[in-house]
Order: sequence, then C-alpha cells, then structure tokens
Amino acid sequence: MKTLNSVLSLTVMGLALAGSAQADVLVNTGAPNFTGFPLALNSGEWLAAEFTTTQVEEITDINAYIQADSGNPDNASFHISIYGNAGSAPDLSNQLFSQQASYSADGWNGLSGLTTVLNAGSYWVALEVSGSDTLQGLLPVYVANPAQGVAWDDPSTTYGYHAASGNAFNFGVQINAVPVPGSVWLFGTALLALGRFGKRKAV
Repeated sequence: MKTLNSVLSLTVMGLALAGSAQADVLVNTGAPNFTGFPLALNSGEWLAAEFTTTQVEEITDINAYIQADSGNPDNASFHISIYGNAGSAPDLSNQLFSQQASYSADGWNGLSGLTTVLNAGSYWVALEVSGSDTLQGLLPVYVANPAQGVAWDDPSTTYGYHAASGNAFNFGVQINAVPVPGSVWLFGTALLALGRFGKRKAV
C-alpha cells in the first residue's frame, strides 16, 4: 500500500508540474507600426512565418495582427495551419495542424487553448483563407522583431509557398507554448512504477 501511495503521489506531482510549467514565447514580433502597404489575406493570398522550437513544446496560443478590408463580412473566418519546414518555405506535404479561427476586431486574432505538441525543429505557421472561410483581411507590416522567415502563397496556382524578405513582408504574429519534457518524464516514470507494482502484486 505504501508503494502504491508513493506511485500515486509521483503521478499527481507530474500532472501538477505539467500544468504549472512556465510558458515559452516562441514568436512575438510585436504589433506592426503600419509603415508601408499592408499585405492582403484572403482566398487569393496566404502568408506564413517560420519559427523554431529547441525542445518538445505544446503550442497553446497562435495569433496574428489582422485588420479588415472594406469588404470584410461579420464574423469572418480563416485557418491557422502549422507545416514542417521545406527550407525557405512551408512543406505542404507535411501539415501538422490546421484549425479554423475567427476575426473579431482589428488587432490580434487567432486561437487559444491549443494542445498541439511539436518536437524540436523548424516549422511554419500559415494564415490561410480556404474552403468556406470568408475573411477579407489585411496584415499591416513593419514589426520590431520579425519572424525568422516569411513566405507567401497564391492558392490559385500549384506552386505553393515562396520565400519573401524585407520589412514589406514582416507581419505581426505571436506563438506561445509550454515545454513538455520534464512533466512527461515524471508522468511516464509514475506509470512505469505503477505497472511494476501491479505485476509484483499479481505474482
């Protein structure tokens, strides 16, 4: 019984640490300063930003700084996707996540409460208006801390994303995450110990 209590305590500790892990800011470009012409974000033009994780991370929030153009409908929708890295652009054959988001007002719009886990590596987060999405938006440019790389895509073609450079393409994006390794290790250790205890008792 004492062993079982120890195992349960270790399990609870692992879960507690998983919930209290310090958040990592993977990308925070800051809000754009509105210098230059904004980029279009609609069914004919998509944008993506590169980011890197140095350890296993659980993505929790993704937001982009979006303004509506004059024809934008109420409650407009768009998709946020994560792709693997094809060098200077997203790898469209390796989509790791995609979920519809809603535009609510000019400013930061996106998704929260996510639980998508990524291994250490380079990735791209893409803003896409696809399928039944209705957003007719604008992405103001010139940010203080640009993403590692930027790419754009005309989805009406089959060429995929193309690398872009310069302040004229540096739109606002934020990605927050929670590191995974320590909490997962503790939880896994607890489960392993529980399994061994069960086998010993059954003998």
